[in-house]
Amino acid sequence: MKSILEEFAYGNISPEPRFFKNNTHYGRTMKILSDSEEKLLSVLDGELKETLKKLTDAQAEISILSGVDRFMYGYRLGVLMTMEVFNGKESLIVGGEGC
Repeated sequence: MKSILEEFAYGNISPEPRFFKNNTHYGRTMKILSDSEEKLLSVLDGELKETLKKLTDAQAEISILSGVDRFMYGYRLGVLMTMEVFNGKESLIVGGEGC
């Protein structure tokens, strides 16, 4: 069983889906990627086409794994920051002596 953070990062637990607009840097970059892959697939045949497919599949998997790792690390870092705030609450203006 995966952790809740992993399930959340994979989108199995999601507050809402995220979308991007086509006319953004991300959208334009995705278009270049998609067009380039289609162009390569149209000129390749047989073994080279299969090699390109394996490459793009592996890149996609690495991207997912990397995204999950970054999400989990960032989430944990945020929780640690929150814990530090509450552990050191005596030094906060609101929680200080005489307030």
